[in-house]
Amino acid sequence: MGIEGIIVLLLVAAVLVLLVLEKVGIDAIGIGLVVVLVLLGYVIKIFDPAFVPEERLLGVDDALHLFGNSAVVMVAALYVMGEGLSRTGAVEFFAGLVMRLSGGRERRMILFVALTACICSAFLNNTAVVVVFIPVLVGMAKETGVPITRLLIPMAFGTILGGMTTLVGTSTNLLVSGVAVEFGYESIGMFEMAPVGAAVSIAGIFFIAIFARYLLPNRQSLSAMMADSGHREYVTELTISAESPLQGKGYRDIFDDLTAELLFFVRGEVMSSPPFLSQEMVQAGDIIMVRGTVDCIANMEGDLKLDQHSNGTRLSFNHKSMQFFEVAIAPHSPLVGRKLDDLQLYDNFGALPVALLRNNHHIRSRITERRVNAGDLILATGDDHAQQRLRASSDYYLLTGAHKWVVLRSRARRALAIVISVMAALTLCSIAPEELDLKQLLPIIALIGAVAMVVAGCLTARRAYRAIDWSILIFMIGAISLGKAMQNTGVAELAGTGLVRGLSDFGPHAALGGLTFLSAFLSSIVSNQAVAVLLAPVAINAAKTIAADGAMGGDQTTAVVRAFILAIAMGSSVCFATPVGHQSNLMIYGPGGYKWRDFLKIGVPVSIIAWIGITVGIPYATGAW
Repeated sequence: MGIEGIIVLLLVAAVLVLLVLEKVGIDAIGIGLVVVLVLLGYVIKIFDPAFVPEERLLGVDDALHLFGNSAVVMVAALYVMGEGLSRTGAVEFFAGLVMRLSGGRERRMILFVALTACICSAFLNNTAVVVVFIPVLVGMAKETGVPITRLLIPMAFGTILGGMTTLVGTSTNLLVSGVAVEFGYESIGMFEMAPVGAAVSIAGIFFIAIFARYLLPNRQSLSAMMADSGHREYVTELTISAESPLQGKGYRDIFDDLTAELLFFVRGEVMSSPPFLSQEMVQAGDIIMVRGTVDCIANMEGDLKLDQHSNGTRLSFNHKSMQFFEVAIAPHSPLVGRKLDDLQLYDNFGALPVALLRNNHHIRSRITERRVNAGDLILATGDDHAQQRLRASSDYYLLTGAHKWVVLRSRARRALAIVISVMAALTLCSIAPEELDLKQLLPIIALIGAVAMVVAGCLTARRAYRAIDWSILIFMIGAISLGKAMQNTGVAELAGTGLVRGLSDFGPHAALGGLTFLSAFLSSIVSNQAVAVLLAPVAINAAKTIAADGAMGGDQTTAVVRAFILAIAMGSSVCFATPVGHQSNLMIYGPGGYKWRDFLKIGVPVSIIAWIGITVGIPYATGAW
């Protein structure tokens, strides 16, 4: 391993650090990897003319070829099909079955929630399933009295488990399949993961259904308490207008007769907190931070002539036409990291931000100056039109009333027919005889399905483009380029051989279990897609070393390689123990009012079940040994 190998190792470490720190967008990481790998290859060539970037690092043609990688194309097409199902209300139909099948009983409801989410996510993008299920489950919790905290995690875990059962269940599977193709192996079949994935899913779902009431908290979530807005308190920022009757009064006395609590006020660049001095008088333009109920805040703004702020513009609150609702930022939205004021909710959607809630706590400092994180909840106020516009945005998701904004319900059957047809075609191509080589048609079939959604009127072309998570696609391209560079530089071979040699005394099962455990552990901390693409080359080389040491024949070697490829694909989806390991967990973290320990208590046992199932089941399913 030469200087290029050291560079790749440094890039791997840098990627992991950046993903943990979350200071750089994943799309920037992805495109940065492609650019850096290509440029460094030609920089080395300047000093060493014998160096061939295409063979020892990453060439220009190889880098450009990755933009047309079959996995990237399929993920983009599946985003569009998932959006078509969501926009027509087809996914909501399956979510509604849960209520009828469960009869309102908690344990049965948990079982059917997880099972239905699992089945849906086996064929649809996880994000689309979670976005539809959250408001449905919030409504079910209000109607039945079952704590929402015992419904959202089972739903999120169900979507993750469902992703382990099919090729299209998650972008991670497609990414690993793409890496396998780049390394000269067959892509993963449509249902190649199903025997082990289904067994793991059933075991995990039944564990969740039995033990959820003991391991999950019985507390009101932030979303569920919307039904009790009269008793729920928020922290919000208001401005003293020129017409306010509070002018000239002392801050020490003005809130004695109000149910709201004054936390501090800001004048110019100076912030003053209680206890207030007798000479500190209210002036027009003062910014006050108050805590109170929704009704109290609305009455104060109306009666005391207090203004809201939106991007530096003062806006008067009209409590007669406005409604309070909660909205969350999508996990991979480009808005993550921006100041709340820079979101321009009023200018773009007609909604006013009132309060910011993070990790089940109110943000007390000036909320308009705070940068939003994925999973933050924004209490906003606006009319029906504002909510409809937010619902249509791919950067936000509302936590209530999903059924109100399904505007293409008459096209639901068309959307379902398209998805069923595409899945059937993908299945037939996956199981077709090898000599026909129909697996190469998988991305084309997926594209046909995406186009059919637009042609059938299930969504517009503009909405189709907006449905695609471009940051994920760009990151996938960069991750595959890094995996290819690991192979070309010998880093993957070195790591794979070292792993096998270190566990040689324990047999091939130990190597497979060790890689699966490592992928599951890392996926709980950083992006599971990054973990999958970094470990896939290592796994392939580890499998080849095991086959060589055992003097295995060609077919047996292929089976061993296959087992390790599937283990990485499935192991990278074992993201149950933390809220940041998977976007499904992150999306329900805020709405459920969860804490990290809630995920640990139920996520660790589910992870152990999945790890054991993968380690034991895959070798038998593939015939590896």
